[in-house]
Amino acid sequence: MKDKFKYIVILVVLLLPFIYSYFYLKAYWNPYGEGNIDNLPVAIVNNDTGNNGSKIVKKIKDSKKLKITELSEKEATTGLNNGKYYAIIKIPKDFTSNIKSVKNKDKYHATIVYSPNQKVNYLASQIINSVVNSVEQNLDNEINSKIVKNLTNSIEKVPTKLEKINNGFKTLKDGTKKLSDGSNTLSNGTNTLNTNYKKFNSGILDIKNGASEISNAINTLDSGIKQIESSNSSIDELISGVNSLKHGSDEFSTSLENYTNGVNGAISSTKPIIEDLKTQACNAYELTGTDEYKNKCTNLTKLIMTYDVLLNSKEPLTNGNRRINNGITSIYSKEQDFRKLQDGLTSLKVGSGKIKTGAEKLTTGADLLYYNSTQIESALGKLNSGATTLNNGLFTLDKSVLSAKNEISGNVNTTKKELNKLNSLSNYSKEPVKVKRKEVNKIDSYGIAFSPLFLSIGLWIGCLMMFMVFYYDKKERFGVLGNNSKETFKQLLMYHGLITLSAIILGILSQILLNLQLPNVILYYISIILIANTFMSITELLITNFNDIGKFICLILLILQLAAAGGTFPIETVTKGFRWLHNILPMTYSINLFREVLVKIDSNLVINNMLVLVILFVTLSTINIVIQLKKQTESR
Repeated sequence: MKDKFKYIVILVVLLLPFIYSYFYLKAYWNPYGEGNIDNLPVAIVNNDTGNNGSKIVKKIKDSKKLKITELSEKEATTGLNNGKYYAIIKIPKDFTSNIKSVKNKDKYHATIVYSPNQKVNYLASQIINSVVNSVEQNLDNEINSKIVKNLTNSIEKVPTKLEKINNGFKTLKDGTKKLSDGSNTLSNGTNTLNTNYKKFNSGILDIKNGASEISNAINTLDSGIKQIESSNSSIDELISGVNSLKHGSDEFSTSLENYTNGVNGAISSTKPIIEDLKTQACNAYELTGTDEYKNKCTNLTKLIMTYDVLLNSKEPLTNGNRRINNGITSIYSKEQDFRKLQDGLTSLKVGSGKIKTGAEKLTTGADLLYYNSTQIESALGKLNSGATTLNNGLFTLDKSVLSAKNEISGNVNTTKKELNKLNSLSNYSKEPVKVKRKEVNKIDSYGIAFSPLFLSIGLWIGCLMMFMVFYYDKKERFGVLGNNSKETFKQLLMYHGLITLSAIILGILSQILLNLQLPNVILYYISIILIANTFMSITELLITNFNDIGKFICLILLILQLAAAGGTFPIETVTKGFRWLHNILPMTYSINLFREVLVKIDSNLVINNMLVLVILFVTLSTINIVIQLKKQTESR
């Protein structure tokens, strides 16, 4: 029974490198694969009042990268704190509304609150974080695509709007052309009117002067009447007065005839012009709305009213003149009839009063007519100047509108061609930069990446455990392998034989059970045997010569190699104090060699790492053999 147990112990020790390597690698062979990562429990709280929150939840579930449970905020928080869930993903109630704010002036960022409980498992929080970042990136790309699509749709409407503007400019061009033509006609009309009105104003001045002459004649007539009244006791004086009266009446009749003819001629020749001017001034005011044309329209209206005053003043003058003539005729026909003479004088006095009243109205009307005519002449000069300026401005406007129309018309087609570049921009914006992943020496699983480290650790532990079990066996069940054996050279060879066997077992079982796809099977076994024997030569040298101190050094070396051999994190990321150890640790070269034989063989790297291990193996084995031979010689 004891012999059987001894062999069981030997078998277990031989299997230790495989047991350590296999179970660790098998457990974590592909932690990110389906069936593993999708077991990570994560609580999700969807408070979104819109529909985008539900879409996010569905996307995370469909990714099958996490085990998602939808809960209330209270339930999720409780589960996070007691370790039931590794993290909470919370979607706020304003998530959808903030996304839609992209169309508004005020824009708000949509947020997803990710709360991991890193105390439970730090790596789990990092894994979940990568999933959340992936969802965030996809959501960003989708929103960016919608933004670009909306912007593209708005920009694509530009040519249509430009065409409407172009059509509007065409209509505007037709309008400005008509306006320019009308302004040109107006300018010509005001120029003609201004020239003719100067002649008319000269006639008005003649009317004014004629009115003054009539007023003087009436004064003479009035003086004659007064003389008759003062001298009616003497027939001679009466006759003399009558003669003076006759003379004044003749002058008045002549002046009245001249005045009547002048007024009628002036009114008949100028009133249509004035009415036409009034119409043009009032129309210009309606067209431009300026105070200048408004004043002109008002003044011309007053002038026409003055004409009416003049026409009304003619009748009293004519009636008065008729009565004077009748009175004078009566005096001449019946000089001896003083009563009739007295009556005639009375009629004459009445007629003279009416003539005087008419003359006063005539003088006032003539003065007012001349004043208003002067104002109108000045206004017509300004109207003519303004019409010329307006005409020049409208001509410039017409040219500018034509230039703008041609510019817009020419750019519509150019704009359409440029906008063709926006086609499919919304799809392009989802992924404007594509990262084309081209792996070098591709590794298919997490386990393959860590196999070099754990195979090396397994072999190191196998060497150490052989000495712990066989070499320090107090019952000396393992013969030559015990520390009391005198056959030290044979002992060394047997330990190397055992570790070689253990390495072959490790290689075979790992290849089969872990399904290792090896580039070169022979090189794989040569490498695993070389590494095992190199580690054995280190362990032999330390333990057989330094005993407990050697064991301690072997453990320290194991710990240092775990930290500084570069089997996990890149050596550049390791704490600076450990980096200098990297190149002097044997496991650095065993890990590098395993990487070559497990992934893709680079002959230069294989040779370099093998050479270092061979040198270590040969050197340390030689030193140990020399020491052991020296011990044997001394013991004899």
